[in-house]
Amino acid sequence: MKNRFWIVLSLLISGAALAILLAVTLTPETRAYLGEASITAILIALGLRAAAILCRVARIQVLCRGLGYTVPFGSLTTIQLLSLFAGSITPGQVGGEPVRIHRLSRTGLSLGDAVAVAVAERVLDLVVFISLTLVALSLLQHLWGYLAATVLYPVAVFLLIVLGLLLGLIALTRRPALAKRVMGGIATRVIDRCSRSRRWLRFCPGAEGAEPLTERIDRETEAFIAGSSRFARAGRRAVGGALVLTFLEWVLYFSVASALLVALGLPPSLLESLLFQVILQMVAIIPLLPGSAGVAEFGAATLYSQFVPAYLLGIFVLLWRLFLYYLNIPLGLLAGVVTARGETGSSRIENL
Repeated sequence: MKNRFWIVLSLLISGAALAILLAVTLTPETRAYLGEASITAILIALGLRAAAILCRVARIQVLCRGLGYTVPFGSLTTIQLLSLFAGSITPGQVGGEPVRIHRLSRTGLSLGDAVAVAVAERVLDLVVFISLTLVALSLLQHLWGYLAATVLYPVAVFLLIVLGLLLGLIALTRRPALAKRVMGGIATRVIDRCSRSRRWLRFCPGAEGAEPLTERIDRETEAFIAGSSRFARAGRRAVGGALVLTFLEWVLYFSVASALLVALGLPPSLLESLLFQVILQMVAIIPLLPGSAGVAEFGAATLYSQFVPAYLLGIFVLLWRLFLYYLNIPLGLLAGVVTARGETGSSRIENL
Protein backbone atom coordinates (compact mmCIF):
# COMPACT_ATOMS: atom_id res chain seq x y z
CA MET A 1 0.00 0.00 0.00
CA LYS A 2 2.83 2.35 0.93
CA ASN A 3 4.70 1.54 -2.30
CA ARG A 4 1.54 2.26 -4.27
CA PHE A 5 1.30 5.69 -2.62
CA TRP A 6 4.87 6.61 -3.62
CA ILE A 7 4.34 5.35 -7.18
CA VAL A 8 1.13 7.37 -7.58
CA LEU A 9 2.67 10.48 -5.98
CA SER A 10 5.78 10.43 -8.17
CA LEU A 11 3.76 9.79 -11.33
CA LEU A 12 1.27 12.56 -10.49
CA ILE A 13 3.98 15.15 -9.84
CA SER A 14 6.01 14.12 -12.89
CA GLY A 15 2.88 13.99 -15.07
CA ALA A 16 1.79 17.44 -13.91
CA ALA A 17 5.24 18.89 -14.70
CA LEU A 18 5.22 17.31 -18.17
CA ALA A 19 1.67 18.51 -18.82
CA ILE A 20 2.72 22.08 -18.00
CA LEU A 21 5.76 21.84 -20.28
CA LEU A 22 3.74 20.39 -23.15
CA ALA A 23 0.99 22.99 -22.73
CA VAL A 24 3.57 25.78 -22.94
CA THR A 25 5.67 24.36 -25.80
CA LEU A 26 3.29 22.45 -28.12
CA THR A 27 2.69 24.26 -31.42
CA PRO A 28 1.66 23.25 -34.97
CA GLU A 29 5.38 23.14 -35.74
CA THR A 30 5.80 20.48 -33.03
CA ARG A 31 3.25 18.22 -34.72
CA ALA A 32 5.02 18.62 -38.05
CA TYR A 33 8.33 17.55 -36.49
CA LEU A 34 6.77 14.55 -34.75
CA GLY A 35 5.77 13.13 -38.12
CA GLU A 36 9.44 13.17 -39.15
CA ALA A 37 10.85 11.67 -35.92
CA SER A 38 13.48 8.99 -36.54
CA ILE A 39 12.29 5.59 -35.34
CA THR A 40 15.83 4.25 -35.81
CA ALA A 41 17.26 6.83 -33.40
CA ILE A 42 14.52 6.03 -30.85
CA LEU A 43 15.40 2.32 -31.07
CA ILE A 44 19.08 3.23 -30.62
CA ALA A 45 18.12 5.19 -27.48
CA LEU A 46 16.29 2.13 -26.16
CA GLY A 47 19.32 -0.04 -26.95
CA LEU A 48 21.63 2.37 -25.12
CA ARG A 49 19.36 2.21 -22.07
CA ALA A 50 19.38 -1.59 -22.10
CA ALA A 51 23.16 -1.68 -22.55
CA ALA A 52 23.61 0.68 -19.58
CA ILE A 53 21.55 -1.65 -17.37
CA LEU A 54 23.61 -4.66 -18.47
CA CYS A 55 26.83 -2.78 -17.71
CA ARG A 56 25.53 -2.08 -14.20
CA VAL A 57 24.71 -5.77 -13.72
CA ALA A 58 28.16 -6.77 -14.98
CA ARG A 59 29.72 -4.27 -12.55
CA ILE A 60 27.90 -5.82 -9.58
CA GLN A 61 29.05 -9.28 -10.71
CA VAL A 62 32.68 -8.12 -10.97
CA LEU A 63 32.56 -6.58 -7.48
CA CYS A 64 31.00 -9.74 -6.03
CA ARG A 65 33.74 -11.85 -7.63
CA GLY A 66 36.31 -9.49 -6.13
CA LEU A 67 35.01 -10.57 -2.71
CA GLY A 68 35.02 -14.25 -3.67
CA TYR A 69 31.32 -14.70 -4.54
CA THR A 70 29.88 -16.07 -7.77
CA VAL A 71 26.34 -14.81 -8.37
CA PRO A 72 24.43 -15.74 -11.57
CA PHE A 73 24.03 -12.91 -14.08
CA GLY A 74 20.26 -13.52 -14.28
CA SER A 75 19.83 -13.13 -10.52
CA LEU A 76 21.84 -9.90 -10.57
CA THR A 77 19.70 -8.58 -13.44
CA THR A 78 16.56 -9.12 -11.37
CA ILE A 79 18.22 -7.43 -8.38
CA GLN A 80 19.18 -4.43 -10.51
CA LEU A 81 15.67 -4.02 -11.93
CA LEU A 82 14.17 -4.20 -8.42
CA SER A 83 16.72 -1.63 -7.29
CA LEU A 84 15.85 0.71 -10.18
CA PHE A 85 12.18 0.43 -9.28
CA ALA A 86 12.79 1.22 -5.60
CA GLY A 87 15.06 4.14 -6.51
CA SER A 88 12.45 5.55 -8.88
CA ILE A 89 9.76 5.85 -6.21
CA THR A 90 11.88 7.15 -3.31
CA PRO A 91 13.41 10.61 -2.76
CA GLY A 92 17.06 10.83 -3.76
CA GLN A 93 16.92 7.27 -5.14
CA VAL A 94 17.68 6.13 -1.58
CA GLY A 95 15.45 3.06 -1.90
CA GLY A 96 17.75 1.40 -4.43
CA GLU A 97 20.64 0.55 -2.10
CA PRO A 98 18.65 -1.18 0.69
CA VAL A 99 16.88 -3.34 -1.89
CA ARG A 100 20.16 -4.24 -3.58
CA ILE A 101 21.85 -5.01 -0.24
CA HIS A 102 18.93 -7.17 0.91
CA ARG A 103 18.71 -9.12 -2.34
CA LEU A 104 22.49 -9.61 -2.53
CA SER A 105 22.46 -10.99 1.01
CA ARG A 106 19.81 -13.49 -0.16
CA THR A 107 22.17 -14.77 -2.89
CA GLY A 108 24.89 -15.82 -0.44
CA LEU A 109 26.78 -12.62 0.39
CA SER A 110 27.14 -11.71 4.05
CA LEU A 111 25.31 -8.52 4.94
CA GLY A 112 28.60 -6.71 5.51
CA ASP A 113 29.94 -7.75 2.10
CA ALA A 114 26.66 -6.73 0.43
CA VAL A 115 27.00 -3.29 2.04
CA ALA A 116 30.62 -3.11 0.86
CA VAL A 117 29.50 -3.82 -2.73
CA ALA A 118 26.77 -1.14 -2.56
CA VAL A 119 29.18 1.43 -1.09
CA ALA A 120 31.81 0.59 -3.72
CA GLU A 121 29.18 1.16 -6.42
CA ARG A 122 28.30 4.60 -5.05
CA VAL A 123 31.96 5.58 -4.76
CA LEU A 124 32.66 4.50 -8.35
CA ASP A 125 29.61 6.45 -9.54
CA LEU A 126 30.84 9.59 -7.80
CA VAL A 127 34.37 9.19 -9.21
CA VAL A 128 32.94 8.96 -12.74
CA PHE A 129 30.50 11.86 -12.16
CA ILE A 130 33.25 14.16 -10.92
CA SER A 131 35.64 13.13 -13.72
CA LEU A 132 33.04 13.63 -16.46
CA THR A 133 31.98 16.97 -14.97
CA LEU A 134 35.54 18.32 -14.85
CA VAL A 135 36.32 17.15 -18.40
CA ALA A 136 33.08 18.55 -19.83
CA LEU A 137 33.47 21.88 -17.99
CA SER A 138 37.04 22.28 -19.27
CA LEU A 139 35.82 21.77 -22.86
CA LEU A 140 32.67 23.90 -22.56
CA GLN A 141 33.96 27.13 -21.08
CA HIS A 142 31.37 29.14 -23.04
CA LEU A 143 28.67 27.66 -20.78
CA TRP A 144 30.33 28.66 -17.50
CA GLY A 145 28.45 31.93 -17.18
CA TYR A 146 25.07 30.31 -17.81
CA LEU A 147 25.75 27.40 -15.45
CA ALA A 148 27.06 29.71 -12.74
CA ALA A 149 23.76 31.59 -12.85
CA THR A 150 21.67 28.41 -12.66
CA VAL A 151 23.17 25.23 -11.22
CA LEU A 152 26.95 25.47 -10.83
CA TYR A 153 26.96 26.67 -7.22
CA PRO A 154 24.47 24.05 -5.93
CA VAL A 155 26.51 21.37 -7.74
CA ALA A 156 29.72 22.71 -6.16
CA VAL A 157 28.12 22.48 -2.71
CA PHE A 158 26.95 18.95 -3.52
CA LEU A 159 30.48 17.93 -4.53
CA LEU A 160 31.91 19.34 -1.30
CA ILE A 161 29.37 17.35 0.73
CA VAL A 162 30.25 14.22 -1.25
CA LEU A 163 33.95 14.81 -0.62
CA GLY A 164 33.27 15.09 3.10
CA LEU A 165 31.28 11.84 3.09
CA LEU A 166 34.01 10.02 1.17
CA LEU A 167 36.67 11.20 3.63
CA GLY A 168 34.44 10.04 6.49
CA LEU A 169 34.01 6.64 4.82
CA ILE A 170 37.77 6.28 4.36
CA ALA A 171 38.31 7.17 8.03
CA LEU A 172 35.78 4.53 9.14
CA THR A 173 37.27 1.76 6.97
CA ARG A 174 40.81 2.55 8.11
CA ARG A 175 39.86 2.65 11.78
CA PRO A 176 37.68 -0.37 12.59
CA ALA A 177 37.38 0.59 16.25
CA LEU A 178 35.93 3.97 15.26
CA ALA A 179 33.51 2.31 12.80
CA LYS A 180 32.29 -0.08 15.50
CA ARG A 181 31.88 2.77 17.94
CA VAL A 182 29.90 4.88 15.46
CA MET A 183 27.68 2.03 14.23
CA GLY A 184 27.24 0.67 17.74
CA GLY A 185 26.32 4.10 19.07
CA ILE A 186 23.68 4.59 16.37
CA ALA A 187 22.27 1.10 16.94
CA THR A 188 22.17 1.55 20.72
CA ARG A 189 20.26 4.82 20.42
CA VAL A 190 17.76 3.35 17.96
CA ILE A 191 17.22 0.24 20.09
CA ASP A 192 16.87 2.32 23.24
CA ARG A 193 14.29 4.54 21.57
CA CYS A 194 12.41 1.53 20.23
CA SER A 195 12.32 -0.21 23.60
CA ARG A 196 10.89 2.89 25.30
CA SER A 197 8.19 3.69 22.76
CA ARG A 198 5.49 1.46 21.30
CA ARG A 199 5.19 3.83 18.35
CA TRP A 200 8.84 3.25 17.45
CA LEU A 201 8.77 -0.47 18.24
CA ARG A 202 7.03 -1.32 14.96
CA PHE A 203 10.01 0.10 13.02
CA CYS A 204 12.45 -2.27 14.72
CA PRO A 205 10.80 -5.54 15.73
CA GLY A 206 12.99 -7.66 17.96
CA ALA A 207 14.43 -4.67 19.79
CA GLU A 208 13.94 -6.58 23.02
CA GLY A 209 16.84 -8.77 21.95
CA ALA A 210 19.24 -5.84 22.05
CA GLU A 211 22.37 -7.77 22.95
CA PRO A 212 22.22 -10.29 20.06
CA LEU A 213 21.35 -7.43 17.69
CA THR A 214 24.31 -5.30 18.75
CA GLU A 215 26.56 -8.35 18.46
CA ARG A 216 25.30 -8.91 14.91
CA ILE A 217 25.88 -5.24 14.06
CA ASP A 218 29.47 -5.58 15.32
CA ARG A 219 29.91 -8.75 13.26
CA GLU A 220 28.51 -7.20 10.07
CA THR A 221 30.54 -4.01 10.62
CA GLU A 222 33.65 -6.20 10.75
CA ALA A 223 32.51 -7.94 7.54
CA PHE A 224 31.98 -4.57 5.84
CA ILE A 225 35.43 -3.33 6.87
CA ALA A 226 37.00 -6.63 5.79
CA GLY A 227 35.22 -6.42 2.43
CA SER A 228 36.37 -2.83 1.93
CA SER A 229 39.93 -3.85 2.82
CA ARG A 230 39.82 -6.71 0.30
CA PHE A 231 38.70 -4.25 -2.37
CA ALA A 232 41.63 -1.99 -1.44
CA ARG A 233 44.15 -4.84 -1.59
CA ALA A 234 43.41 -8.08 -3.44
CA GLY A 235 40.30 -6.66 -5.11
CA ARG A 236 42.08 -3.88 -6.99
CA ARG A 237 41.69 -5.74 -10.26
CA ALA A 238 37.96 -6.10 -9.60
CA VAL A 239 37.67 -2.42 -8.71
CA GLY A 240 39.57 -1.48 -11.88
CA GLY A 241 37.22 -3.59 -14.02
CA ALA A 242 34.22 -2.17 -12.19
CA LEU A 243 35.49 1.38 -12.80
CA VAL A 244 35.71 0.72 -16.56
CA LEU A 245 32.18 -0.71 -16.53
CA THR A 246 30.96 2.29 -14.51
CA PHE A 247 32.40 4.71 -17.03
CA LEU A 248 30.89 2.75 -19.92
CA GLU A 249 27.52 2.48 -18.16
CA TRP A 250 27.15 6.21 -17.53
CA VAL A 251 28.38 7.19 -21.00
CA LEU A 252 25.74 4.86 -22.49
CA TYR A 253 23.09 6.13 -20.06
CA PHE A 254 23.83 9.79 -20.76
CA SER A 255 23.97 9.14 -24.52
CA VAL A 256 20.26 8.27 -24.49
CA ALA A 257 19.46 12.01 -24.43
CA SER A 258 21.70 12.62 -27.47
CA ALA A 259 19.99 9.79 -29.37
CA LEU A 260 16.61 11.38 -28.58
CA LEU A 261 17.86 14.74 -29.86
CA VAL A 262 18.83 13.04 -33.13
CA ALA A 263 15.39 11.39 -33.24
CA LEU A 264 13.85 14.87 -33.20
CA GLY A 265 16.09 16.05 -36.04
CA LEU A 266 18.51 18.00 -33.83
CA PRO A 267 22.31 17.75 -33.45
CA PRO A 268 23.35 15.25 -30.73
CA SER A 269 25.31 17.93 -28.79
CA LEU A 270 27.24 15.14 -27.10
CA LEU A 271 29.44 17.15 -24.74
CA GLU A 272 26.75 19.63 -23.70
CA SER A 273 24.22 16.87 -23.19
CA LEU A 274 26.68 14.79 -21.18
CA LEU A 275 27.38 17.72 -18.85
CA PHE A 276 23.68 18.46 -18.42
CA GLN A 277 22.93 14.79 -17.72
CA VAL A 278 25.62 14.60 -15.03
CA ILE A 279 24.19 17.73 -13.38
CA LEU A 280 20.65 16.34 -13.52
CA GLN A 281 21.82 13.03 -12.06
CA MET A 282 23.50 14.86 -9.18
CA VAL A 283 20.28 16.77 -8.54
CA ALA A 284 18.36 13.47 -8.63
CA ILE A 285 20.51 12.11 -5.80
CA ILE A 286 19.42 14.96 -3.51
CA PRO A 287 16.38 13.65 -1.54
CA LEU A 288 13.70 16.16 -2.53
CA LEU A 289 10.81 14.26 -4.13
CA PRO A 290 10.28 10.61 -5.16
CA GLY A 291 12.05 10.02 -8.45
CA SER A 292 12.98 13.74 -8.48
CA ALA A 293 9.52 14.23 -9.98
CA GLY A 294 9.00 17.80 -11.13
CA VAL A 295 12.58 18.80 -10.35
CA ALA A 296 14.00 16.63 -13.15
CA GLU A 297 11.46 17.83 -15.73
CA PHE A 298 11.90 21.54 -15.10
CA GLY A 299 15.66 21.13 -14.59
CA ALA A 300 16.04 19.39 -17.95
CA ALA A 301 13.87 22.01 -19.65
CA THR A 302 15.99 24.81 -18.17
CA LEU A 303 19.32 23.29 -19.22
CA TYR A 304 18.35 22.01 -22.68
CA SER A 305 16.59 25.26 -23.60
CA GLN A 306 20.09 26.44 -24.56
CA PHE A 307 20.00 24.46 -27.82
CA VAL A 308 16.60 22.74 -28.11
CA PRO A 309 13.91 24.88 -29.82
CA ALA A 310 10.99 25.77 -27.56
CA TYR A 311 8.49 23.89 -29.75
CA LEU A 312 10.44 20.63 -29.26
CA LEU A 313 11.48 21.11 -25.63
CA GLY A 314 8.40 19.55 -24.03
CA ILE A 315 8.47 16.52 -26.34
CA PHE A 316 12.19 16.01 -25.70
CA VAL A 317 11.75 16.10 -21.91
CA LEU A 318 8.79 13.70 -22.18
CA LEU A 319 10.81 11.17 -24.21
CA TRP A 320 13.82 11.58 -21.90
CA ARG A 321 11.76 10.84 -18.77
CA LEU A 322 9.98 7.98 -20.53
CA PHE A 323 13.27 6.21 -21.29
CA LEU A 324 15.18 7.00 -18.09
CA TYR A 325 12.43 7.09 -15.45
CA TYR A 326 9.01 5.72 -16.42
CA LEU A 327 10.57 2.61 -17.97
CA ASN A 328 12.03 1.65 -14.57
CA ILE A 329 8.57 1.12 -13.06
CA PRO A 330 7.19 -1.64 -15.36
CA LEU A 331 10.62 -3.31 -15.49
CA GLY A 332 10.80 -3.30 -11.69
CA LEU A 333 7.26 -4.63 -11.34
CA LEU A 334 8.07 -7.42 -13.82
CA ALA A 335 11.20 -8.31 -11.84
CA GLY A 336 9.10 -8.32 -8.66
CA VAL A 337 6.64 -10.79 -10.19
CA VAL A 338 9.50 -13.05 -11.33
CA THR A 339 11.08 -12.90 -7.86
CA ALA A 340 7.80 -13.63 -6.08
CA ARG A 341 7.11 -16.64 -8.32
CA GLY A 342 10.62 -17.95 -7.78
CA GLU A 343 10.34 -17.67 -4.00
CA THR A 344 6.89 -19.28 -4.04
CA GLY A 345 8.25 -22.17 -6.09
CA SER A 346 11.20 -22.60 -3.71
CA SER A 347 8.95 -22.66 -0.65
CA ARG A 348 6.74 -25.33 -2.27
CA ILE A 349 9.77 -27.51 -2.98
CA GLU A 350 10.96 -27.13 0.62
CA ASN A 351 7.51 -28.11 1.91
CA LEU A 352 7.64 -31.28 -0.16
